[in-house]
Amino acid sequence: MAEISKPTSRTFWKTTGVVHEGFTDIDQVTTTGQPMLESDTDASTIYPPLPTSGWMEEGVVYSYNRGMVIVRQPHERTIYAPEDTPALFYVYRANTEGAGWVANEPVEKGDTRTFEGKTYQCIQPHTTQADWTPTATIGVLWKEVVIVVDIPVWVQPTGAHDAYQKGKVVWYPTLNSTKYESLIDANVWSPVAYAAGWRKL
Repeated sequence: MAEISKPTSRTFWKTTGVVHEGFTDIDQVTTTGQPMLESDTDASTIYPPLPTSGWMEEGVVYSYNRGMVIVRQPHERTIYAPEDTPALFYVYRANTEGAGWVANEPVEKGDTRTFEGKTYQCIQPHTTQADWTPTATIGVLWKEVVIVVDIPVWVQPTGAHDAYQKGKVVWYPTLNSTKYESLIDANVWSPVAYAAGWRKL
C-alpha cells in the first residue's frame, strides 16, 4: 500500500526499509514513495512491544496497549506506565475518539473525549494536564459537544398514553414548520387548537 487516505479512526503506520514512522489521525493523508507501507488501527501489529526494562533510546517507537509510544528522552525503563511519565514518553492511544479524558495525552483539534459524563471536542492541539481538564479550559482548549436530538413532527395524540408532556418539543408543520414546546402535561391539543398549552421557540 502506498498511502493511507483519510482513515475513519486513528491509524498507525510504518514504512519498510526506512526510518519513517508515526500515526495518521482522522481525515489526514499520509503518503510515501516507498513501495511498502504497513498500517493498522492496532499499533501492536506494527511496532515492537514496549519493554518492561532496559535502556530506552530517544525517538524509538513502541506499541503499548494497542496504541503507540515514542521515547521522548533517553532513560532506563522504569516501573511507571508511559501515561504517568510524560517527560519520558509521548503516548498515542488507539481508536481514541470519544474515549474518556486522561492527563498526559497529546490530543489534536477535533478529538473528542468524555469527562464527568459530558462529551468535549478539542479546539486547540495540546498535551492534556491534570489541571487542564475540559471543564477548566472550556472555550480555550475544549468545547462541549451538544448532542442534537431529532425533534418529531406534531401528530394528533389518540389518547393519554401518547399525549405530549410538559417540556416536549415538536415541529408543527402547518405554522411554517415552527418549533413548539408543550407547557402542560397530557397535552392532546395542537398549538392552533390550544395556543396557551404551547410556547413558540
